[in-house]
Amino acid sequence: MKKIFLLLLLAGIISLGISSYTTVSINPILKKTVHYIGPKVMGSKVQLEDAKLSTLSGYGSIHNVYLANPTGFPRGHCIQIGAIDVDILPSSIGTGVIVINNMTIKSMDIAYITRHKENNYELLLNNLRTKLPEPAVFPPNPSKDINYAKVIGNRYIIKNVHIVTPSVSGSMPKPQKANFSIIMPDMHLTDIGEAENGLPFLVALEQILSTIGDNVRYAVMDTHVRYRDW
Repeated sequence: MKKIFLLLLLAGIISLGISSYTTVSINPILKKTVHYIGPKVMGSKVQLEDAKLSTLSGYGSIHNVYLANPTGFPRGHCIQIGAIDVDILPSSIGTGVIVINNMTIKSMDIAYITRHKENNYELLLNNLRTKLPEPAVFPPNPSKDINYAKVIGNRYIIKNVHIVTPSVSGSMPKPQKANFSIIMPDMHLTDIGEAENGLPFLVALEQILSTIGDNVRYAVMDTHVRYRDW
């Protein structure tokens, strides 16, 4: 996604130890993150074109992110993103809680495909949900809120996520079978992980993708109703 994704890849890279105070290409490290998030977490292939980060200013960008459809769906993308720009608080690097002031996602397109009673986006999101980290607690208590401070690894606070001119495309169900492509309203998420003093990478990614998914479902349902009434 993210993720795809995905939407938090740059933040995840920080935990891998980038420390030089300059603008650098982070493609080699990013590929390792992508290879993990793609097949092992999302159950799908992730590709990207370029990624750069200035650890002095905290500004970075990823270009042309591509998350393929899961197995069993046609070849092609489920999520495609033109660019992801981030503004990371430099002083938070190395503290264990990475603060991302702003994340802007540009030119995101969702190719929404249904098969029987499932769709490609929800399948990828459900794959991610099975991989969410939890602290080791004995005895297990599913009803208790998770204390993410006990989860090993960096945590993330994302103050603002702005998704600019997102779009969704797909096909009408029978009998219309017409293709559609619509521009959705901009999406704005705030204070992800703030209340928890940071969330693990995959948990923050799941929250962002869940919000996107809610907007995609509404847009698709609204389009189906409009076509049916014509």
